[in-house]
Amino acid sequence: MIWQSFLFRFSVGLILVFTIFFAQAETSSKRAEELFKQGYTLYQQRLSDSALGKFKEAAQLGHVDAAYYAGNILRRNHTFITEEAEAFYRQAAKGGDVYAMLRLGQEGRLCGTLRNCDYDREKWISKALDTALSRAEAGDSDAMMELFSAYWAAGDRKSAFEWTKNAAEHGNAFAQYWLAVGLLDEREMGFYWTEAGRRADILKWLKASAEQGFPKAIFKLATEYSIDGRFDEATEWVDRMGQTDYFDALHEYGLVLIAGPDGAKNRIQYPEPRPIEGLAVLLALHRETGNPSVKYSIDRHLNDLDSDTAAKARARSEELLVDTPILHYLPKFGI
Repeated sequence: MIWQSFLFRFSVGLILVFTIFFAQAETSSKRAEELFKQGYTLYQQRLSDSALGKFKEAAQLGHVDAAYYAGNILRRNHTFITEEAEAFYRQAAKGGDVYAMLRLGQEGRLCGTLRNCDYDREKWISKALDTALSRAEAGDSDAMMELFSAYWAAGDRKSAFEWTKNAAEHGNAFAQYWLAVGLLDEREMGFYWTEAGRRADILKWLKASAEQGFPKAIFKLATEYSIDGRFDEATEWVDRMGQTDYFDALHEYGLVLIAGPDGAKNRIQYPEPRPIEGLAVLLALHRETGNPSVKYSIDRHLNDLDSDTAAKARARSEELLVDTPILHYLPKFGI
């Protein structure tokens, strides 16, 4: 009986220990995710210095993505991989982050003070390919985009293009946008017998991405439709630009509304000028971001608007973008 009582008490104690352990682990995991989300929003607002502390704290709690972004900010701050950045990249790579592996596989001036950073470059590129490939073959479109970056880093542009196309065909909105941008010759992706065929695919993929709500695609699609003289379709997507939280789209949206059909040739045309709404968007955007280029746009147009229009715009701006984080949609690996 004594032995059975001991076993019972031991079992209860063990269960209690495991319960406390897992509860603490769950709390740490939730805290790490909360910190990461806060840091990521700051990062996308281009407030990297503020984001870094959040990412570091989340990384200390084991958050893989946070470790990658902490390494990325440190690398960009110094223009090369420091020992501290390397430590975060290695933490993320150990957790399976393909982009961290690719950073560790980069060569040239990115290595900075790390004298031996080229030593295992090929190993890291190979590991990135192997890690992403199994998930991509199982239908993971994010892994397919990881393969784009991995094959591009390995110098295999044909495979990079093919995996981007696979990801786009699997409905990945970023891949659809990235493919369209690539077809615009910014990355010299794909071969076409005619420019008309290339153009049709550019618009097809941009529209597919925009219809999923990806803000960069919405902005780009409006621009490309305007270039082609498809103004009714361009107007539809201009209106969608104003519903996003994307800095570039909102800035352009305000300028387009002010100019109306008389906008510059390199700017999207809009059927009628709406100076009150356009200026209000710019004022709200500057209030939320303090961006000097937006302030310049405001000052440039205020001289052309009467005081009544300006007053109405200021009043209207108080209702716009309230407590809305304005984001730049920076890619994870592209910068």
